Amino acid sequence: MRLDRERRWLLFALVVGVPIAVGDLVLGAGRSLVGLLLVCTLLAATRLDGPRTGSVALYVVLLAAGVAVWEGALGERDVLVRLTVLVLGGAYATWSAGRRSARERQLVEASSVAQRAILQPTSFRLGGVAVCARYHSASPQALLGGDLYAFAHTAAGLRLLIGDVRGSGLEAVRLSAAAIGFFRDSAYTHPDLPAVLDATDRRLAPLLGAEDFVTALAAEFRTTGRPAATWVGLANCGHHPPLLLPAGAPPRLLAPAEPTTPLGLHPTPVVQNAVLGPGDRLLFYTDGLAEARSPQGDMVDLAGLRSACSRAALDEAADAVQEALLRHTDGDLADDVAFILVESCPAAPAQDGRGASGARGRAVPAGRVSYDPLRPYRKERRGVAPGG
Repeated sequence: MRLDRERRWLLFALVVGVPIAVGDLVLGAGRSLVGLLLVCTLLAATRLDGPRTGSVALYVVLLAAGVAVWEGALGERDVLVRLTVLVLGGAYATWSAGRRSARERQLVEASSVAQRAILQPTSFRLGGVAVCARYHSASPQALLGGDLYAFAHTAAGLRLLIGDVRGSGLEAVRLSAAAIGFFRDSAYTHPDLPAVLDATDRRLAPLLGAEDFVTALAAEFRTTGRPAATWVGLANCGHHPPLLLPAGAPPRLLAPAEPTTPLGLHPTPVVQNAVLGPGDRLLFYTDGLAEARSPQGDMVDLAGLRSACSRAALDEAADAVQEALLRHTDGDLADDVAFILVESCPAAPAQDGRGASGARGRAVPAGRVSYDPLRPYRKERRGVAPGG
């Protein structure tokens, strides 16, 4: 965690002054090394905020004064000049560190706003599928992540993407936004998931560095000829497998039979097929959920999320998953979390005044969307089917 790194750096900046002071004492009053103590303040200013840097600067001045007292030279002009330099240098380093940390906070806040705008909480029903997506930012001291998800309503059915950009920070946010845009473009213009992911990979690869990649999982949903059933196709590019939550059976992971590389590394995914019955749910997630650890270091039990995922209303189930995750980690997430809950519900909606997504409000007839987050991304071209 970032806070732990800052504490280690603070300790390092303080410890560096000890051998300098000892060396000065060993050399005696004829030679002075206390000017080198300014290195401690400069080290602190490179990574710490203003108050912490100021504490290091004060420590340096007191340490230098202590050495001078020990040597009986505190009143000498050269010693006073060195102490003045340490005070002025510490004051400037403290001011500079405060300015830098303030700019970093502004950049992080701006990026957080942009990321939340890209990954807005979403609940909708489309045909025989209800969807609820959530993004939960990690604790303030954690770096921004590259989690992403996107949806496209195509002639082939609903298509979705969930993924995670390697790394963190502003670059990860930029790459996640690019991946979302490329997927949406490709989802409307290519006939199947491997082609969609191949097109996304070809456009994304030039933006990635030598060691960058994006784990991704694409899914496609459509109603089958069987009564009350939904066909789902999965194409996994190095991402965590989704958790299948059958209505009347234990949960299980839908791991791909033939794993492939992430986006950016020329993946060749093979579509994995499954059929969802009424009430069956799928949980798609990023590593912020899969690798969440308790204070004791225990990773989250995905199967243990069944109770949370099984809430009657999909929105309530998504909220319950977040609550269960925060309880497991004691509210201290090390990484951002994005997940999508999908339920097969081709039958008529419930008659309790809620839509198929579980959102409160009037019931929505099958085939209509209570809140359509896809409208800005639909493509209507004359003479060309959206999925062809």
